Amino acid sequence: MSNLVMVMPYRAFVIKAREEGHRICAVWDPALQTPDYLAGIADLADAFVLTDFADPVAFDRTVRQAVRDFDADLVYHIGAEESMLATYRIAEDLGKAVNPARSIELLNDKLQLRRLLAEHDLSPVRFAHAARWQDVPALLGGFDLPVVVKPTELAGSRGVYLLREPGQVAEWGALLDSYGYGGPVLVEEYLRGPEYSVESISDHGRHQVVGVTRKVLGPPPLFVEAGHVHPAQAGPDTAAMAELTIEVLRLTGYQTGPAHTEIIWTAAGPRIVESQARLGGDQIPRLVQLATGLDIERAVFRILDGRSPGPVERRAVAHISYFSLTPGEVRAVSGVEEARALDFVDMLEFPFRPGDRIPETVDWRTRHGFVVVTGETDEQAVARARHVHSLVRAEVGEPVTAGAGVAS
Repeated sequence: MSNLVMVMPYRAFVIKAREEGHRICAVWDPALQTPDYLAGIADLADAFVLTDFADPVAFDRTVRQAVRDFDADLVYHIGAEESMLATYRIAEDLGKAVNPARSIELLNDKLQLRRLLAEHDLSPVRFAHAARWQDVPALLGGFDLPVVVKPTELAGSRGVYLLREPGQVAEWGALLDSYGYGGPVLVEEYLRGPEYSVESISDHGRHQVVGVTRKVLGPPPLFVEAGHVHPAQAGPDTAAMAELTIEVLRLTGYQTGPAHTEIIWTAAGPRIVESQARLGGDQIPRLVQLATGLDIERAVFRILDGRSPGPVERRAVAHISYFSLTPGEVRAVSGVEEARALDFVDMLEFPFRPGDRIPETVDWRTRHGFVVVTGETDEQAVARARHVHSLVRAEVGEPVTAGAGVAS
């Protein structure tokens, strides 16, 4: 048994960590979850502490105090990237880190990772950076348009944008402003080809690729992810993508825990888009479990207890598909319960009721619910998801026309 101070652990992580024999002190920011949700975590954890993640002094003091009071063996961050690096710097200073802070910085900061890859001539991608989005027009002369522009410090594909002409910079800047983002940005050559993510788990420097996930992307310029299929069954060389991922993890010095590495297979071979020192979002851990039997969330805590993560056995193909509805006020909803009753449906989330307003989809936060299905093959899983889409309907009054250049 070990004592873990966990920063931003979601409910499932606290449950699984305790089931695997750990004692948990959970550190949360009350601004990031509802009071009811946090009360539930407080009931599950052995200790529970609240602090302001946006206040560096208060955050530092709280985490250090939690380590002392809880007699922590390790400090582990398993939530959003924004507070991850600060956590590992504190943990490293206290000798309680699961990973070196530098490895977290290299993986989670898009510019740092680009520089590392360029230094080692690995997965070459032409790029430039600027301190703020207003400086991007001066960089475009070094590229053939279109290019991809992105913030270096936002997660969840927020602010990633395909820039076809210089006149679109202001539109992209307005999107960043809507997120309250004014930090550094990247300009990258537009990588053409299918996109994948490599899901991996690391055990004290031993990196195991669990599988490769095929992405289903929405339309440009935002490319909001519309779905994922795990494992990818056809197309480019998944072994080459796995090898590239392991080399990236080795170069960063990452030691223990999950990583989610995004790759585009271009005409010149695999190219890294970005990587993060965390689990994949969009229910990817659930897809992995349905497809392979491996609970990758639980595997983290098995590793921290000195045990193996568990076997990976091919069982099925799992697919998450997001609904794409007409924006506007909902008048009626049908087909949800009928779809949930299908034996191949594992999860179905449909957040709208009559009177609700369906937003435009501009990022992962504004998507329209999802379904998770299983099948024996990629084709069968995709066909089953399409069947669910045909059943689930939302009648909308006064449809909202999507803004120029924004996906809907």
